[in-house]
Amino acid sequence: MNRRSAISLAVLALGICACASGCGERDDTGPPTLHLGDDVCQFCQMIISDQRFAAACIIKSDNRSTQAAFDDIGCLLEFEKSNHEGDITHRYVTDYDSGAWLDASTALYIQSPQIHSPMASGIIASQTQAGADRLAQRFAGPVLSFDALSEPTTTSGFPANLTGRANTMPQQNTGPERLEEAGKAPEVSQ
Repeated sequence: MNRRSAISLAVLALGICACASGCGERDDTGPPTLHLGDDVCQFCQMIISDQRFAAACIIKSDNRSTQAAFDDIGCLLEFEKSNHEGDITHRYVTDYDSGAWLDASTALYIQSPQIHSPMASGIIASQTQAGADRLAQRFAGPVLSFDALSEPTTTSGFPANLTGRANTMPQQNTGPERLEEAGKAPEVSQ
């Protein structure tokens, strides 16, 4: 075989491989590779800029799987409530501490108004119970399962089953006692 035939055969083989990998049903069952600062949230259309709060899902429709990425776990939850086409087959969230992708169904969640997530859901995820307990203590929020997060919410944004507990979260003290602690005298109105 001469050099020209060998090159032609190699190009043909590469073309067949490229077509085979690009044709037919695509199996996007893993989490996406995020391009922070470039990728856009499927729900709110904001740029995804912080891996710690990111979420994703795989949607299967017409024998085709597509990935959807979100800048906030709350956006994933709202997306699921909206009228999207297809079935969600996989869900992913990122571990707040490591940024690693986790299966959303087995992750543990902390929700607190002290957590400043991109779209203010106040939800973060943890891979381990120890990590979740530590984050719950740090942010004064309960540890929840994905099912608890998926339940209907109250106007405060917390799952309905937490409405009694949401009011027990410590409130930031901005009254006169706080000012005195900081060495400032409280203002007295006359």
